Amino acid sequence: MTDQTETTTPVPPQPTTAPEPAAAPEAAEPGTTEPGTATGPVEIDAWALPPEAVAEEQARRPRRRIKVRWAAAALVVLLTGTAAGFAMTSVERTDLPGLETPNDGRYVFQPLALPPLPSGKPSPGATEAKHRHHADLRLLLLPAPVGGTVSPAPAPGQPAAPADWKSCEDYAQLDKDPVKLKELLDENACRGAARRVWTAADGTRAETWLLKFGSETEAGAFHVKMSSGELKEPAGLEHATLSLNSVLDLKSSVKFTKTTAGAANVPVGRAVYLQSGDVVGLIVLTNPNGVPSQAFRQVAILQSDLLN
Repeated sequence: MTDQTETTTPVPPQPTTAPEPAAAPEAAEPGTTEPGTATGPVEIDAWALPPEAVAEEQARRPRRRIKVRWAAAALVVLLTGTAAGFAMTSVERTDLPGLETPNDGRYVFQPLALPPLPSGKPSPGATEAKHRHHADLRLLLLPAPVGGTVSPAPAPGQPAAPADWKSCEDYAQLDKDPVKLKELLDENACRGAARRVWTAADGTRAETWLLKFGSETEAGAFHVKMSSGELKEPAGLEHATLSLNSVLDLKSSVKFTKTTAGAANVPVGRAVYLQSGDVVGLIVLTNPNGVPSQAFRQVAILQSDLLN
């Protein structure tokens, strides 16, 4: 009996392959638990925003950009307006187009300063002064405006004198009746006088006198009578009243006289009589082409300010 041996064809060895890694489970939504997994503590990102908050923030961003743009535009407008306002106020009004105003005849004066007082003497406004002026009378006279000339002209290289000392009798010669005026000056104890004469660039001549008396009462008595006199020059003056400035000191009684000439009825001479305490003043402005009204008011008010 023949033994039959079962023969098989040898199978070559198959290459071994590594098992594929199991796919990671998808993250479950917050608050849900995947079936078949054990429940346990879930870690929550404290910085994460809920979907509603994210949507609201995204909707708010365009509005923020708009607000920032409007704020930047408003700031530009504000800075531009401020710069324009500063530029407008830093120039003279008459230099701005459309705002030019014609010169009304007023003069330009250097800044005025009150003269020094003698040591221990009060100002005329102090109670103990009793409206007496202790400063140099010449230094209380209004100086010439810018561009004006002083008479008499100083010598070359020499400063202009503050003013001229004059006597009370010199002042009396201005009146058509100097004898009578001299009697009034003596009656009220006139103690001295000072005069200044200047001519402005427009040709207006100004002559100012200050008379010093012993008291306010004596000055007031003379002031009432002097303004009723008649000056030699300019001739033909007519008395009138003019309110120069409502803020003038009540002690400064103001009157003025004027004359007119020509068809334009332009005053060629104006005069004003002032009183401040123990000082009486006279200002006469003349110009054959006419004395500007505003210049006359300006000179009278400034001279009154120096006395008060």
